[in-house]
Amino acid sequence: MPMIHRRCRGRFPESPNTATARPGGDSPGTGKALRRLLVLPGAGMFAVAFGLTPVPVADAAPPSCTRQFNGSGDDITCGRGVPAGQILEGTPGDDRIVLNGAVAGTVNAGGGDDTVIITGRKGGNGGKGGNGFLGGGKARDGKSGTDADGSKRAASGDHTGTRAGGSAGRGGSGGSGGAGITETGVVNGGTGDDEITVTGGRGGDGGEGGDGGPGSADPADSRGGDGGDGGQGGDGNLGRIHSGDGANLITVTGGDNGIGGTGGQGGDGTSTSRSGNGGSGGNGGGGHLRANSRAGAGNGSSGSIISTGDDVVELRGGAGGEGGTGGAGGEGYEGPRAQGGGEPFDREGDGGTGGTGGDGGLPSTGGIPRNGTVRITTGTGGSGGNGGSGGDGRGVGSTAGLSGLAGLRGIEDIGGIGGGGGFGGYVGYADRERRNS
Repeated sequence: MPMIHRRCRGRFPESPNTATARPGGDSPGTGKALRRLLVLPGAGMFAVAFGLTPVPVADAAPPSCTRQFNGSGDDITCGRGVPAGQILEGTPGDDRIVLNGAVAGTVNAGGGDDTVIITGRKGGNGGKGGNGFLGGGKARDGKSGTDADGSKRAASGDHTGTRAGGSAGRGGSGGSGGAGITETGVVNGGTGDDEITVTGGRGGDGGEGGDGGPGSADPADSRGGDGGDGGQGGDGNLGRIHSGDGANLITVTGGDNGIGGTGGQGGDGTSTSRSGNGGSGGNGGGGHLRANSRAGAGNGSSGSIISTGDDVVELRGGAGGEGGTGGAGGEGYEGPRAQGGGEPFDREGDGGTGGTGGDGGLPSTGGIPRNGTVRITTGTGGSGGNGGSGGDGRGVGSTAGLSGLAGLRGIEDIGGIGGGGGFGGYVGYADRERRNS
């Protein structure tokens, strides 16, 4: 009866001899000892007779993947993409491969008419800024979202400056989205007419600004916190895509930017002070990297797409995020107000300015395939955020706050729509009655 030996990855099969290692030497069953054995005269016949032929080294399959036969090939789903150093093998049939997470290793789709869908991971959302309060306290900024690659930001956010009085903290920035295919990732389409769709991860949304504390001698102290900026979308492809034989459709799209956070509401007025202004909305991109940014590129700076057949390649930039809505101005004090120097307070808190929309991503910042049909589409710019509503007046001498300014739209071939101004606040009730009398 033939002998059966277990094959171990990365070395020769173990020898039936289980003797312990000699001091200063090799174990009789190790690959090193067997390699010495194989160079002896007649060792080839010995190795074949005992099943000691070398076994090719194969990297492990991704542990997060599941498979199910679909009648032709396999339906394969991987919850964490394909990590570096690992290989996902398709079948000779028609496979459907869905990868939620970056390809940093290798995907071999194999034969058949395969469908491969790859989506990079989303960045984390930013946290809410701390609410303002008086008495010497200092509100902290919101915690920024984690990047898709696991990088963490400071617990106190990106803007660590503290603010005196009732002024609130800024919302945390959204984390950056991850690439669909990283620099080390490879996707081989193989034979057949394949559809390969790759999308970069979406940026996280900016956190909401904290609400302002009660008014103080300086109205700026009771201002609402600004919303955090949305995170930047990840690039679609930073690695290599080989289309293989056949008529293939390859679509590579950059990740969308996150949405800017809403500005915090201004603090309410007191008997001796006006209410605070609303915070500005966050921008639709940039995150912790910069003040604003383009969305992810379809084919990134290090990405390459090798088309050898009658292929159609579509490269699309991601969409810029929408600017956040400006925070509402604080409301006036209900009761009678002390009028300093005989002059009334000019007005209640103004609405915050809407955030600027993020810019659309580029189709490619790297190479563009020379073969087949190539279509490029620039991402759309994000819409500017709406301005916040002005604070309502309440008591005598309490004039309505002004509406916030609309945010600017993002830039690209197809610009977003500018946000609308917020509503002005209502005049104080006592003033309205007096004017109508």
